[in-house]
Amino acid sequence: MTDEQQDKVAPIAVAIATFLHAVRDAEEVVNFFVPIAAKIHNKRVDKIKDSVTKAKELSEKEDLQSQVLGTKCFLEVNRKFERIKNSNIPETIEKALFLNLFSSFDAFMGDLISCLFSIKPELYKGLGKQISVADILSFDNFDELKDKVLTDEIETIRRKSYVDQFSDLEKLFKTTLTKFKNWPSFVELTQRRNLLMHCNGIVSEQYIKVCSKEGYDFNSNVSIGDEIELDFDYMERAFNLMAEVATKLGQTLWRKAQPSELASADDQLSGVIYNYLHEREFEKAICLGEFSMALPNISSELMSKINVINLVIAYKMSNNNDKAQKVLESVDWSASTMDFKLANAVLSNDFDEAKQIMLKLQGNGEMITESSYHNFPLFFEFRESEQFLEAYKDAFGYSFASVLIKESEDKELDDIEKSQITDSTLLEEFNEYIEICEE
Repeated sequence: MTDEQQDKVAPIAVAIATFLHAVRDAEEVVNFFVPIAAKIHNKRVDKIKDSVTKAKELSEKEDLQSQVLGTKCFLEVNRKFERIKNSNIPETIEKALFLNLFSSFDAFMGDLISCLFSIKPELYKGLGKQISVADILSFDNFDELKDKVLTDEIETIRRKSYVDQFSDLEKLFKTTLTKFKNWPSFVELTQRRNLLMHCNGIVSEQYIKVCSKEGYDFNSNVSIGDEIELDFDYMERAFNLMAEVATKLGQTLWRKAQPSELASADDQLSGVIYNYLHEREFEKAICLGEFSMALPNISSELMSKINVINLVIAYKMSNNNDKAQKVLESVDWSASTMDFKLANAVLSNDFDEAKQIMLKLQGNGEMITESSYHNFPLFFEFRESEQFLEAYKDAFGYSFASVLIKESEDKELDDIEKSQITDSTLLEEFNEYIEICEE
């Protein structure tokens, strides 16, 4: 692949990665700060209860001064009670993050479409947009005109429902984008977004109609006028689903628009799965691993085997051992490189065989290097075995533990320290919240 080709392809990978990071940020806010908000709320409730007890004790005393103080305390409690009764900060955070997911997705869609038109200019012919001669003459050059046409098209798409957006993209790229298992759930997600944005979460006829049309199966009876909520489990599913849809959409259109960049698309998808394995996000890794296995075209036999290994790791680490074994046995590893034979032995829990292969490799294979033993998700369990520790020391001449100690001592912290938040007011407020939670 030439540098020029890489420059054209890279923005699509960046668009996908940017959205996945946005999903991760939202997910971490929910996991970290919603529980803190809940604790703060409960702490405030406890303080009000204590104030009520105090006010009652003062009011029941015989001296007038105590009764006055008790009355004052009751008035203050009533004011705080009205606020706390109508307060639900955890729910507000979840709603804000849920809606922000779609803002990030809209930005992703715009970036993706821009990238696709950049690598395949002939897509402009499919827009069918009518432009007056006066408008054409108002631009200094043809590139400015193309940018204006594309910007208008992206805005037109964004104003439509997400179902219609996918339909337009299917027509433009002449491909199917909605034939995947979680499409109905994605539609329900988008319709719930509309309810929360415009109807304060009250179920409408349109919500039920659109979801039902796209095949969504309501697990419980949902009626017009019901109020829907966002709980922790739903938010987790939403994060997973949005990451899935963006990755699959980006990958499918990328491969359709630029078949010659199949290797880059494969590398990007494999990288996403690899990162999910590292983060122990096995549900996401399984979802995209199955997608990678179902793709009609893969750039190489090597990548096909990497996809198999990644999916088997995801199955195995999520205790889907039967599926893991079935996928692993679907490939004849006998004619593969020693690297894949090592992977097969590790994933088959044959650690004695894995040790012997490591010794034959003397640590390094065609793809596996010393650092691979430190970082590859493939070695999650094998790294903790006696066979691995013995083979590592024999292969490299020093213990695995000594390397980890040296790496820890040599870590450069400058980059991570630069990312620290230095807003003193914000940090002081956060410290106060932590103190409240710890009391």
